[in-house]
Amino acid sequence: MSHTNANAGETRTHWFPGTVAEQRPSAWWFWGRAVYVSRRDYWRITKYFLAVGVPLGVIGVLFRVPMAFKAAMLLAAIGLVLLAYSLFGLYRMYGHPGVRYIRRLVELGEVKGPATVADLNIGTYRHAFLLSDVLPEAKILSVDCWNVEGESPEEAVQDVRDLEAPPKSIPRITASKAEHFTIPLVDGSCEAVCFGFGTHEIPTGGPREKLFSEAIRILKPGGKVLLFEHGWDAHNYVIFGPVIHHVTKRQDWDAFLRERFNDVKYARSNQAVDLFAGTKR
Repeated sequence: MSHTNANAGETRTHWFPGTVAEQRPSAWWFWGRAVYVSRRDYWRITKYFLAVGVPLGVIGVLFRVPMAFKAAMLLAAIGLVLLAYSLFGLYRMYGHPGVRYIRRLVELGEVKGPATVADLNIGTYRHAFLLSDVLPEAKILSVDCWNVEGESPEEAVQDVRDLEAPPKSIPRITASKAEHFTIPLVDGSCEAVCFGFGTHEIPTGGPREKLFSEAIRILKPGGKVLLFEHGWDAHNYVIFGPVIHHVTKRQDWDAFLRERFNDVKYARSNQAVDLFAGTKR
C-alpha cells in the first residue's frame, strides 16, 4: 500500500493499511499501528539479543558448555517476556483501555458539557476520537500542527502521518492544519486545548513555544490546557526500549506548563501515561 508524504511530496510504501476518512478506525487498528511504527525499535533490540544470545548458544552446543547454553536460553526467554509486555503495554496505551486515561485527563481539567476543544496533534486523530467519546456534547477542532520542514528525524512520526487521513466520520470533529505553528482558529474560541502523544516531537527553542502561545491565544479566559504524554521512566523503558530517551521528562513538562498556566495539576495513569491540566492566566 502506497501513501503520499504530505510534507516531502514523496510516495512511501507501507504494508499496514491506512485509514479511510469516512470510517473511524478501531482501537485494534490504533494498537496495530503503534506496533507497526515501532517495528524498527523492536528490530534494533532483537539484534542486540541475537548478538549476545547466538554466540552463547553456539559455544554451549559446539564446546559442550552447559552454562553458556542455559544463558542463551535464559536470554531468549527474557527477550520474549519483554516483547510480550511491550505489546501488552502498547495495547493498554493505544487499544481499548486508552479511553480511561483520556477520561481521567478531562476530569483533571474539569472540562465538561458542550465545550469547544482544540485537539492539537502531529497528524494522528486518535485523540480527537477519544475526546469525542468522553465529551459527547463537545465540538472537537482537530488541528494537525506538524510543520517541521522535510522528513521527521523520528521515522515513526512519518509513518503515523502517512497512515492517517483527516477524519470525516464524526460531524462533531472538524479537521484542519496549522501553518508554521499558527493555529487557524480565532482568539478566545475554545474552552480547552489538548496536546497528546507526539507533542514531544515538536522542537523546543521556537516551534514548541510558539505552538503553546497559540494555544493560549485561542483559549477563552479561564480556559483549560490538557496534556498527556509518555513518561521517561522505567515502566515506559520496558514498553518502548531505549527510544524513550528522546521524550520530554515529566519534570520538564511540569516546569514548561507552570511558566504559562495557573493551577497546573499532575496525575499518572496506570497505563504509564503522564497527565497534566492547567488554567489560562
